[in-house]
Amino acid sequence: MRIAMVSAHYAPFTGGVESHVEEIAKRLAAQGETVEVLTHHDDPGLPNTELREGVLVRRHKVPVPSKHFGVSPAVWATLRRERHRYDVVHAHGYHSAAPLAATMAGASPLVFTPHYHGTGHSPLRKAIHVPYRAAGAAIAARSKRIICVSRAEADLFLNHFPSATPRVTVIPNGADLRRIEAAEPFRQAGPVVITGGRLQSYKQIDRIVEAMALTAPDLRLVVTGDGPERSALEALAAERAVREKVDFIGRVDTDVLYRWYATADVFCSMSSNEAMPVTILELLAAGARVVASDIPAHRDIRDRTAGAITLVPLDADPGVLAAALGRALEQSPEAAQHIPTWDEVTTQTLDVYRGLAR
Repeated sequence: MRIAMVSAHYAPFTGGVESHVEEIAKRLAAQGETVEVLTHHDDPGLPNTELREGVLVRRHKVPVPSKHFGVSPAVWATLRRERHRYDVVHAHGYHSAAPLAATMAGASPLVFTPHYHGTGHSPLRKAIHVPYRAAGAAIAARSKRIICVSRAEADLFLNHFPSATPRVTVIPNGADLRRIEAAEPFRQAGPVVITGGRLQSYKQIDRIVEAMALTAPDLRLVVTGDGPERSALEALAAERAVREKVDFIGRVDTDVLYRWYATADVFCSMSSNEAMPVTILELLAAGARVVASDIPAHRDIRDRTAGAITLVPLDADPGVLAAALGRALEQSPEAAQHIPTWDEVTTQTLDVYRGLAR
């Protein structure tokens, strides 16, 4: 098959949506499918066109660059001009303009994976989402199939776009179990809690930093990733006198990240919005205990893994969260759960494509 994936960002840009697209795209290419990714230009140092792990990546200029609201007429023009070359076009990310470009270009058959949070994560983005709901309805109506990554995401999406119900299917995110299980842990003097990702306010990492002041002296917090909240989080750690207990390691290579996952005793996420966080699946696969905010996506993972994660209130105060982390450290790792692999996710996604092509 000739498959086009449309995403506002792609590797080496890092994030949950970008990781999802990359993991599926490279596996489809490895199976012999012809895969192109049509995306925005995130870095002038990157080529307009390149082959990455068998995937043809085509980057398009964005007149007004923006990580969240970038609009590229060039993506629309390419799809409009070449839409008949593809057996299927798969657009990702409701919270970007990329799926709208695919819709307006008349791409067909169109598959849509929204990675849907329902709203924005700042006052400006929340305001923009109100009028954008009409565009979302047009994308949903145009899509032949809509793939959600969790039952919680599907329920939220259908609450806002109920007419899409017959075309929605759930294919959970996966994990690269072989690489995770092969990772060697770092040598550490004491227990380690991992958190991180894209450091934005909705991730609520500040709650975890504040809780560190109430945990055992030898407990260390490792914050992975980077983002606009990093400097504020570093300042908060200093203000709470836990700067020596909190390490901000920034973005690291995947193999290094998996070594930290293998090192972690506990993973903590206090995020307020998720569709289905891959990181929790990866940490469970690495053998860590998980403490997470009580939101629908995290409840979905708890149910899928027979209660393998501990949920705390989204607005838990530092004492409550510190106590939950302490209890998690005392627990034995959960028995191995079935964590979906990216190979399984790719097979199920390809089945959707083939059904539409037939």
